[in-house]
Amino acid sequence: LALDFTNTESGRGGAKHLDHLQTAADLVTWASHADIISKRDAVLSQRAVKDQSKLAQQLITRGRSLRETIYQVNSCVIAGRQPADRLLRGLTATHAEMLAVATLTLRADNYMWTWDPRIELTAAILGPITVSALALLIQADLSRIKQCHGNHCGWQFFDGTKNKSRQWCDMSVCG
Repeated sequence: LALDFTNTESGRGGAKHLDHLQTAADLVTWASHADIISKRDAVLSQRAVKDQSKLAQQLITRGRSLRETIYQVNSCVIAGRQPADRLLRGLTATHAEMLAVATLTLRADNYMWTWDPRIELTAAILGPITVSALALLIQADLSRIKQCHGNHCGWQFFDGTKNKSRQWCDMSVCG
């Protein structure tokens, strides 16, 4: 989820730069598509960001900031460098802030963090992303976090191949 979120922007720093998160409504649409919030909650959230400009501005600003932090942290990991302390502190501080309004909910055989977008939309969207970003750093084989070699792409992905040889986000597009 965290890597998919960073990939809402591509071609960073180049002539073919593309940012899919232009507005808070775009972020709500993406969150629904990524199954962070339900379709029903997405409809309500779209109305909320349309009617409440302060909420909309906060959501898109915080979302873009989190996306850039996750991208920069993973870029350091991909390059074999330690991410700057300010990046790691920023990610963990955002995570802690999102957890402050989360609930532990039993689902099937375990508990998971859940958020109610009707109560706190920003946390409901960004909370699961911070959980994913930190789980990736804490639990995953960091050598499997990679960046696409395709022209004007730069998407980050998790290489699940047996021999860790994947080089592109999608072989049919960039490979």
